[in-house]
Amino acid sequence: MATGDGRPAQVTFLAVEKQDDNVTPKKLGKLTVKYNRKELQRRIKLEEWMDAQIQELYRSQEELRDEAAEPDVEIDDLLDLSYEEQKSRLEEILQECPRPTEEFLTELLERLKGLRKISDLQHK
Repeated sequence: MATGDGRPAQVTFLAVEKQDDNVTPKKLGKLTVKYNRKELQRRIKLEEWMDAQIQELYRSQEELRDEAAEPDVEIDDLLDLSYEEQKSRLEEILQECPRPTEEFLTELLERLKGLRKISDLQHK
């Protein structure tokens, strides 16, 4: 970063004054986090599990298919729907899957219960 007169900008720190040995230093404040960590971790685990399951479902008998052939499932979009709508939406997304999807659908729908949208995970 340069100043208007062609010299680079400088940052100057004030010299630290000598402190008494008797004075205890102030405690550092805690940093706040934007999202509820426990809920966010639960969501990350679900997304990792879901990605692994979808990769397994779309793996062909001879070799792995292109990743482009795998569908993209948006968790937040599913959370806006009722249970039956979630189920039908997932069946629609996975209709071209070469392997049976019933077990995956059942497990995913169960894991979605109680999960909240990412926008709802923010601390107030």
